[in-house]
Amino acid sequence: MRSLVLAFFLIVCCVSAQASTGLDAFLEQARQRAAEEQRKDRERELEFMADLDAARERTQEARALVRGERDRQERLLAKYDANEAVLAELEAVLREQQGGLGEMFGVVRQSAGDFHAQFLGSLAMADKPEALDFLHALGNSRGLPGMEELERFWLILLEEMVGSSRTDRFMSEVVLPDGSARQREVLRVGPFSAVSEGAYLSHVQGRNQFLELPRQPQGRYLRLARDLEQALPGQTTFFALDPSRGAILTHLVQSPTLTERIKQGREIGMIILVLGLVGVIVFVVRFTMLTVIGRRIRRQLRSLQGLPDNPLGRIMLLAQANSLSDSETLEIRLDEAVLKEVPRLERGLTTIKILAAVAPLLGLLGTVVGMIETFQAITLFGTGDPQLMAGGISQALVTTALGLSIAIPLLLLHSVAAAKSRQLTTIMEEQGAGLLAEHIQRMREK
Repeated sequence: MRSLVLAFFLIVCCVSAQASTGLDAFLEQARQRAAEEQRKDRERELEFMADLDAARERTQEARALVRGERDRQERLLAKYDANEAVLAELEAVLREQQGGLGEMFGVVRQSAGDFHAQFLGSLAMADKPEALDFLHALGNSRGLPGMEELERFWLILLEEMVGSSRTDRFMSEVVLPDGSARQREVLRVGPFSAVSEGAYLSHVQGRNQFLELPRQPQGRYLRLARDLEQALPGQTTFFALDPSRGAILTHLVQSPTLTERIKQGREIGMIILVLGLVGVIVFVVRFTMLTVIGRRIRRQLRSLQGLPDNPLGRIMLLAQANSLSDSETLEIRLDEAVLKEVPRLERGLTTIKILAAVAPLLGLLGTVVGMIETFQAITLFGTGDPQLMAGGISQALVTTALGLSIAIPLLLLHSVAAAKSRQLTTIMEEQGAGLLAEHIQRMREK
């Protein structure tokens, strides 16, 4: 028993010695860490203090800079006030020295501005851009113009007046309808028109540049332009002048051609044109046939023997074939033969008359359709934009014009063909009556 207690005591002492050694190590580590943290805190504190000193130095520098700028501002304001005072004194001296000339120079500046605006569109100044720049600078000048500038001013006015009365040639840039630009010789006719290579041009204001009109006047006017370009100095030729200085040519470019106006009639307009073409073809065919038949009838009038290639000849053959018949029978057969020939002579005339009557009715239909379209546009978009209503109104007017343009000639052609047909019918009736009278006379002589 005693040996067991002694062994337990020895074991407890051994365990207690080992626990004391671990706590000491842990305590030592804690102390080292605490010392390390204190060292790092001191280093951070030193760095913070160093940054704080630098920030204070920068703040002091910025404040010094602001004070410097304020001092500079005060100096500049003082200088500005001094300059304003000097300027006011100089302006007073200038007004005093100008005296009555100030009003005259004001008139010069205003006149220079007005002439600059006027000369921008002048053909006489198209090749003188430096003169336009001078007028612009003189009109906007705040100083007193000198004698040299005044002399140049009135010389420019004199050059423009002289140039407006002459026909000059000069090189300029011409922009073609496809957008390409070329250097061409331009012929200027006073301040009114300019042509180049037989084409009329429009002037670009303020620049030595011209635009070739994409739509030129009629051929006879272009020939006059070419004749003028080829004319020798001192030679007089006719030329189509635009007295509105380009306004008429500008409207010419915007106005539609005959083909474009016909297209404004749309489908109804095309139908009217087709009907008119059919009517003309029918008239040509029938009038040609009536002319041929008329020649054959006149040839038949000079012959006593009936020919089967014309209505009168066929009537004469019928009368010869019934020479032994009584008068009543021959009269009936002659009337029957004339009635049989008349429809052949009047064939196609009814068609022309119907087409002449249908054309204005189609024009009226196109008018109604166009007005309906116009009112639909007004309902949807209002009356603010006239372009939206222009299509319907154009269709209404063009179809009406086409209908009347087709109907009136067709009526005249129908009248001509009908008169020709009546003339031939009258000849057949007269000749038939003559044949019947001869037959009655022969029967009485027997």
